[in-house]
Amino acid sequence: MKENNVNINHDDKESTTTKYMIYADFNIDGLVEKPDVVGALFGQTEGLLSEELELRELQKGGKVGRIQVYLSVRGGKTKGSISIPSSLDKVETSILAAAIETVDRIGPCNAKISIRRIEDIRKEKMKKIRERASELLQKWNTEASQESSHLTDEVLKAARIGGITHFGQLPAGPELNDSDTIIIVEGRADIAACLRAGVRNTVAVQGASVPKSVINLTKRKTVIAFLDGDRGGDLILKELLMYADIDYIARAPKGKEVEELKPDEIIDQLSKKVPIEIASFVSEIHASEIVQKAIKRKAAKKIPIAKAPYSKERVERQPIKKEAEKARAPPPPRGSPRKTQPAPKDYRTDSRQTTRRAPPRDSRRRYPQRDRRPSYRDSRPRTFKPKIPEELMPIVKEIDNKEKQEGIFLNEKLKKVKRVPVEAIYDEIKKSKGVTKVVFDGVITQRLIDACNEKKIDVIIGARMADVEKRPANLKVFTFA
Repeated sequence: MKENNVNINHDDKESTTTKYMIYADFNIDGLVEKPDVVGALFGQTEGLLSEELELRELQKGGKVGRIQVYLSVRGGKTKGSISIPSSLDKVETSILAAAIETVDRIGPCNAKISIRRIEDIRKEKMKKIRERASELLQKWNTEASQESSHLTDEVLKAARIGGITHFGQLPAGPELNDSDTIIIVEGRADIAACLRAGVRNTVAVQGASVPKSVINLTKRKTVIAFLDGDRGGDLILKELLMYADIDYIARAPKGKEVEELKPDEIIDQLSKKVPIEIASFVSEIHASEIVQKAIKRKAAKKIPIAKAPYSKERVERQPIKKEAEKARAPPPPRGSPRKTQPAPKDYRTDSRQTTRRAPPRDSRRRYPQRDRRPSYRDSRPRTFKPKIPEELMPIVKEIDNKEKQEGIFLNEKLKKVKRVPVEAIYDEIKKSKGVTKVVFDGVITQRLIDACNEKKIDVIIGARMADVEKRPANLKVFTFA
C-alpha cells in the first residue's frame, strides 16, 4: 500500500494562533486525488453555516490553517485522514467539525467522513512551559547564594537529589540499575519530583508507547507503576499492563500529576501501592482481559536470586563446612566401639569432590528462564533507540548546554549555515536553502517534519517529540532529552 502526504494551503499565511486541531478519517468508494478531497470540503460545506463560519472565509481570515490530507489506495478504494488547525473557540470549532462530517461525496464517488477527535494543542505548550519553569526555578535556587547557617542543609539536599541519568535514550534515576525494584513514571519531570523525595530507582517511558528496553527490564525486576491520576495515566497503565510485567500499581490522587506532588505526598502514594490482582482502579480503565493476562505473566515471572556470600543454601552445599561441624561434635560415650575415621580428603586435589560442591557452571540449570531470553546486560545495547550520529554529537552538546533555546542549521559538509531561536524554527526552515540537517532544543512536531520533508532535509534532532502520525522514509528523526 502506497501512502502519500500532501499539505493543501489556500492561504500562504500560516496561522500562529492555532488552539485546536480537528482530526477526521474518510473512506471513498473509488479512486480520487488529494485536491478532490479539499475541494469537496470547501464546496459541500458552503452555504450550510453562517457567513462567519464559511470555511473559505475562515481560511482567508487566518482563523483556520492549512488543511493536511493523507491518503492511500487499495483495492480500487481510497481511505485516509484529514487534519485542520483552528483558532476558533470550542463551540465554533465543534460546529465546523460537524459540518465537515456532512460531506458525502468526493469527486465522482460516494464518501464517508467521520471526526476522530478534536485536540487542544495548547496542553502540550502548557506542559512544556511547566517543565521549563521547573528547570529554571531549580537552577535559580541552585545558583542563589546561601547563608553559612544553611550550608549543611543544602549539601544534604543536593546529595539526596543527585542528578537524572539515562537508561538508553530514556531519563532515569541514578540507582535504576542497582536496585532490585524499579518505579516506572511518565516523564522527566516525574523523575525530578521523585528525586526530591529521595526515590532514585525510577525510569520514564516518555509517553503512552512503552519502549522495548523497559519491557525487557520489567521481566527481571520487581516493578511499580507510579502514574498520574488523569486520563493520560490511564492510557499508560493500560499499555504497561498489555506488554510489561507489572507487580504493583500506585497512582497520584485523582486529577493530579506525579510532578505536582510534594515529597511527603510521593512517599505516601508509593506506600499505598497495591498488587495488580487487587487494584480497584484498574476496572475504571475497562481492561479486565488485559489485567488477567498481566496477572498470569506476573505469576510466571521468575526474578533471579542475588548471590549471597553467606546464604543458607551456599553453606549447605560446601562439604568443608560439614566436616568442620563433625569435628566440633561431642565424642562418643565410653565403652562404645571406636570407628576408624577416614582421613579427610584434600578438596583442592580431589576433582570429583570439587565437582560435587562447586556450583554448576551452566547457569541454565539454576535459571532455566535464561535459555529463553538474554540477560539484562547482554540485551541492553540491542534495545536502545537509534543513536544520534557521532559527527552530530558536538552540535547536540553545544545546543543542550546553553540556557537560551536555539537551533542550528547545517549543510551537507556539516558546516553551520545559521543559528535561529526555537520559536522561529518553523519559519526559518520554510525559508532555508541548502540546509540538510537541523539541530534544535525544542519539541519535534508533525508540522516541523512536514516542513523538513518539503525542503529535502534528511536529519532533524530535537529535545523531545510530540505525537507524530506520519514520518517520511527519507527523514531521520532523533531526540536527546
